[in-house]
Amino acid sequence: MTRKNATLENKLKNRRALLQQIAEQRGIAGTLHGDNKISLGERFKIRQQLDDAARQKNLETIVELASRQDKGELGHEPDPDWLSHFLGLAENIRHPAMQQFWANILSQEMLSPGHCSVQALSRLQVMTQKDALLLQKASALACHFGDDNLRLLFGYQYRTILQGQRQQRLNLGRYRLPYAGMLQLFELGLLHQAELESGELSQASPLKVILQNQTLTLQPQRKGIRLLYYRFTTVGNELAALITDTPPVDYRNDLQDLLAPLGQLSAKNPS
Repeated sequence: MTRKNATLENKLKNRRALLQQIAEQRGIAGTLHGDNKISLGERFKIRQQLDDAARQKNLETIVELASRQDKGELGHEPDPDWLSHFLGLAENIRHPAMQQFWANILSQEMLSPGHCSVQALSRLQVMTQKDALLLQKASALACHFGDDNLRLLFGYQYRTILQGQRQQRLNLGRYRLPYAGMLQLFELGLLHQAELESGELSQASPLKVILQNQTLTLQPQRKGIRLLYYRFTTVGNELAALITDTPPVDYRNDLQDLLAPLGQLSAKNPS
């Protein structure tokens, strides 16, 4: 037997063993063992018991993780209907990283009831860990200006008499958010798919672009400037606020370089 064939056979055996392990853990390995002395109905009851025990364990783990976040703050009892919906969804969350995320939501909800809507919970329930990581990357690049809606600012455009419409853009893929990831966030309903443009920036009043840990203040010195951005949906805003991350230094620097030619720009870090 060649090395390639031996390796392939080993992988197949490992995969078969893994499948059997998963089936036994979930109580669906009955026919894998040949003649099974336990009846189908009894095996069904065993699987139900395993599922119920797993759901119970998931909830207890999430509650324990939430309790570790207690810093002695005063709490509020969540809305009973919200809590029932939360528990009904959270009981099926098995991945440790996602359990931590759900624990964060429960802890935050007790500090500030209404912080996370039922719609946001329902959307989160269908998200994988990979989806959550994509949202975390997007939230790290998010800013807001004009109002509290989060946006992904990536460029600007203006019109000149001689050259017509001109644009300058940043490639968000350089900052850990490839376009394939953007497509996934569109599909999940966390980002609006259309590229949007702001109203024309006023030369009479400065514009404040607020990142998580920095405020950029721009005093435009030319007419006709409009910022280009993607906007988070309502649910995307809620969930992004729960998955915060520090903006990449290169994005923060490149954003300043992008805006600097438009006028007088100043940056202020939190004290």
